[in-house]
Amino acid sequence: MEGIELQNLSIGYSREIVSGLNVKFNEEEFWVVVGPNGVGKSTLIKTVLGIIPPLKGKILIHGVDCTGRCDERRFLSYVPQMENYSHSFPGTVLEVVLSGLFPRKGRFEVIKEEEVQRALNWLNLLDLEEKKDEPFNRLSGGQQRKTLIARALISNPHYIFLDEPTTGVDLKSSRKILELLNKLHKEERFGICMVTHDLNSVWDYIDKVILIGYGGKFFVGSKEELLNEELLSEIYEVEVKIIKTKFTPIILVGDKHL
Repeated sequence: MEGIELQNLSIGYSREIVSGLNVKFNEEEFWVVVGPNGVGKSTLIKTVLGIIPPLKGKILIHGVDCTGRCDERRFLSYVPQMENYSHSFPGTVLEVVLSGLFPRKGRFEVIKEEEVQRALNWLNLLDLEEKKDEPFNRLSGGQQRKTLIARALISNPHYIFLDEPTTGVDLKSSRKILELLNKLHKEERFGICMVTHDLNSVWDYIDKVILIGYGGKFFVGSKEELLNEELLSEIYEVEVKIIKTKFTPIILVGDKHL
């Protein structure tokens, strides 16, 4: 089955932020969208998901033109940034997960027992089954994010888009979330596309990169192709150094880790 293809895509709101994007995103690949704040990373994935209309170009999903509305978007699921969720939401963990079915159900269509079981199966995979009856708002930040990942998975997508899923959680929880996403990618064969500002933390897991910089500059390619100090310095508009270690490269933008 064909993947997701962006053809000469321009994104933005009242003005173009990035233009001329050509990307082919296949199932079973792990992509990241990385770059400094405010350059259009979240805007890009929201455009692919149909939340924001593109300014120019086409979006094809499985060969179907989805520049506007299309049924093929049922194969895409989304885990937005945590600030888009109310931390005081009164529902239980299981109820939050099952709410992922609502966009695909009729107004009076009830939840089926098999769907409840599917939710429990995902919670079990994410080590949250014992939390199923607990209020969502009493979970830790890492547990809330894993609950929202389960919510995205219950609709049986082929691709999962995540916006900064490790931001605001401790290092241990962040590592668990990344290992979970890697497991979904390697064992469950999901396509993963994740927005992040921290390329170093995800380096070991990813296949390909969309790097968006200031002034609409961008790069699309493998993570190995990204290891170019001149390219990174041009896009970030500051000096970038790459330190190659025995285990993984470390990318420094100015005096900070990327």
